Amino acid sequence: MDRDAIRREIELVRADWSARGRHWDRRSDELAEQAARMNEPLIEAAGIEPGQQVCDIATGAGEPALSVASLVGAEGRVFATDLCPEMMLGARRRAAAQGLGNITFRTADMLALPDADSAFDRVTCRFGLMFCPAPARAAAEALRVLKPGGRAAYLVWGPRADTTMFVVFVAAVEAVLGPLDELEEVDLARPFSLGAPGALERALTEGGLTNVEEREVRFAPRVPAEAPFWQAQFDMTFGRALDGASEATRHALLEAAAAGFERLREGDEIPLDVHVRIGVGAKPAG
Repeated sequence: MDRDAIRREIELVRADWSARGRHWDRRSDELAEQAARMNEPLIEAAGIEPGQQVCDIATGAGEPALSVASLVGAEGRVFATDLCPEMMLGARRRAAAQGLGNITFRTADMLALPDADSAFDRVTCRFGLMFCPAPARAAAEALRVLKPGGRAAYLVWGPRADTTMFVVFVAAVEAVLGPLDELEEVDLARPFSLGAPGALERALTEGGLTNVEEREVRFAPRVPAEAPFWQAQFDMTFGRALDGASEATRHALLEAAAAGFERLREGDEIPLDVHVRIGVGAKPAG
C-alpha cells in the first residue's frame, strides 16, 4: 500500500473512531472488569515495572494506560496516545479521578509518533494495531522510539468466530439490517484483520522487532444471564449504525442480540468464549 493509500485509510479510521468516541466514553466504565482481564496478560507480556517510561498506543477509553500508570509509579511516566482526541475524553476524566499525575495524553498517529528515538522502555497497544493500514510500519515506528533492550507488546482480537459476543452481534445485525458487507456504517473486517494465527507475529517481524513471540490467550467466562453484560460492547461496536437508526430499528437490534444470548443460556448463566492474541517483540540491546 503506497503512502497516499495509507493516508486515506488513516483518515477513514479517524472519522470512524471520532464518531464512536462518545459511545466509548459513556460505556467504558461498564467494561472495567473485561478491561482488567485483557490488561493482565498484556502488561505481563510487556514486562511493565516501576520507574519505566511507557508509550501506550491507541489508548482510547484509557486502558491499559491507566493501569500502567499505576504500576510505573511516581518515578515512571505513561504517554497515552490516540489518533482521535474524542476517544480519550473518558480516559482523561478517569485519570483525574484516580489522581494519576504521571500520565500525559496526546493525539498522534501510531505511524508518526511525536517522540525522539529511543525515548521509551516499553510500548503497549491494546486493540489498536489491527486498525492501522500498515501494521508492520507501526511496529517499525515502535522500534524507533524504544530504547535498546526495550519491548513492545500488542493485543488484538483472534478470529471473529472464536469470540461469542461478536458471533451473536453479527447474527443480530444481519437479521435486522441485512448482510454485514453491505452496511457502510459497520466494519467488522478491520477489527479482526490480525486475528489469524501468525499474522501479528509477521507484522512485528516485518517491522524489525526481534525475539518476536505470538501468544494465544483464551477466556471462558460464565456471566449472569440477567446482567446487561453485552450492551456496552454492542454500543461501542455498532455506535455509528445505532446513531443513524430509527427507534424501532434500534429496539429490533437490541431484541435480536438479547435473544441470541438467551439461546446460549445454561441455567442462570451464559457461557462465553473470548479469543485474543498477544504479540511481543524487542529492540536489540545494542
